[in-house]
Amino acid sequence: MHRLNKYILVAILSLAFSYLPSISLAKPLPVFVSIAPQKYFVERIGGSEVDVEVMVKTGESPSTFNPNPKKMSRLTNAKLYFSIGVPFEKVWISRIKAIQPDLKFIPLNKNLPTHLESEHSHSGNHSHEEGDPHIWTSPPLAKKMAAEIETALSTEMPDKADFFKTNFQALANDLDVLDQEIRLILEAGKSYSFMVFHPAWSYFAETYGLEQISIEHEGKEPGPRALQEIISRGKDLNIKVIFVQKQFGLSMAQKVAKMIGATVREMDPLSEDYLENMRQTAKAISGANN
Repeated sequence: MHRLNKYILVAILSLAFSYLPSISLAKPLPVFVSIAPQKYFVERIGGSEVDVEVMVKTGESPSTFNPNPKKMSRLTNAKLYFSIGVPFEKVWISRIKAIQPDLKFIPLNKNLPTHLESEHSHSGNHSHEEGDPHIWTSPPLAKKMAAEIETALSTEMPDKADFFKTNFQALANDLDVLDQEIRLILEAGKSYSFMVFHPAWSYFAETYGLEQISIEHEGKEPGPRALQEIISRGKDLNIKVIFVQKQFGLSMAQKVAKMIGATVREMDPLSEDYLENMRQTAKAISGANN
């Protein structure tokens, strides 16, 4: 009898240990992204299989961001990092790679036209020395990035590939619907020009045939002559709203708004609520001259 109990115990333990690998695999995959819109895309595709953390939180600027030690320490647990080409990555990704060589980086701006500059700025010159990094403001480009996310997650967790594919298809459909909705909103509007402080909407403007007029130029506020050009242009186009994002130059935008008889409104390309944010952006631009 004693020997029988021993065999039963061994059998139970063997069975329990056989389940351990699947228990460890059941943990969500720790993933890092640079900005909040990426978090939305990764969570839509990864669902409960991913645990996503954002480097640049709401209200912080990707241009001046420096990760704190706490965030850097949390990076040590991550398996994947989805980069997107925002300014802080130029310095920090090489540092992160040096600290954590096993972390896999997936650049979502790869094979996308990230050379686009803000050619609709007030002077016709470039507003970003190396192009506008805000590629996600174009829903068709966001769809391409989502496909890269699906591929990366499926490569990392092949047993969940069907789950990721289903989720990607649902997101891709939502992005197609959004794209059509934005086109209808803009067609119904009266304006194809909009004024911003920081030229973060170059890809949105290009996708939908709009003109983005930027107050800022290459990260600097305009000089007296350039400012006069902006004011003149704003009056000619009957601009009634100037868009700002919480990370940049409210006071200068208010100054220009006063000169041309416009109001200032916040429009944030870094919002995590991507679909609604893009929809509201289209509505704001289409009604800007009403």
